[in-house]
Amino acid sequence: MTGLTLSIEGGIAEIQLDDGKVNALSETMLEQLLAAIEEAAQADAALLICGRPGCFSGGYDRKLIDAGGPACDAMRAAGDRLTLALLDYPAPLVIASTGHAMAKAAFVLLLGDYRVGAEGDFRIGLNEVAIGMTMPDGAMLQAQARLAPNWLNRCALQAEYLTPRQALEAGFFDELQSAEQLLERAREKVRQLAKLDRRAYRETRTLLHARLRMQLGKLFG
Repeated sequence: MTGLTLSIEGGIAEIQLDDGKVNALSETMLEQLLAAIEEAAQADAALLICGRPGCFSGGYDRKLIDAGGPACDAMRAAGDRLTLALLDYPAPLVIASTGHAMAKAAFVLLLGDYRVGAEGDFRIGLNEVAIGMTMPDGAMLQAQARLAPNWLNRCALQAEYLTPRQALEAGFFDELQSAEQLLERAREKVRQLAKLDRRAYRETRTLLHARLRMQLGKLFG
């Protein structure tokens, strides 16, 4: 797959986004990511999603956002399906944010069971208002469900770009690691979670996300 690799071994799946640039979530990238997630789910594998060194993802393809029209609508629809696919994932889901994570990519972080962020000069943020866009209802629900209340106004309304340390406090990450240790730690965590009773994990995860899943299901149709 162009810009994306998937490996599955020993009950662990790993998806790496790497288009050589900013891992823009175009419709093509999103469809590839959805297919990889489905393949990992069919294997009942605990899943790790990571980016390329220095950049997890810049979010939706900005060119398509600026142009609008059917191509932009298709991209957003694929993004909505990604949100549901991550919420519905039947096994542990760990995300290693290898650098910058903006807009849709930051919302992806909010859907992981455990998120490890890279220390460094990186920006994490919900930049919708900064680019003149009212935050969609579904995005606001995700922010309200996972971000610390005292950070919600700064992230969602003021579109503040956060450092990794601030992003940890706000709720985008569960821990930070150096770039050199990031993937090793994330792989350790996904192996740890994979050892938990799978049925209990899946059913408890469903209960944990039940309200958000119902709300988003109604919005996304």
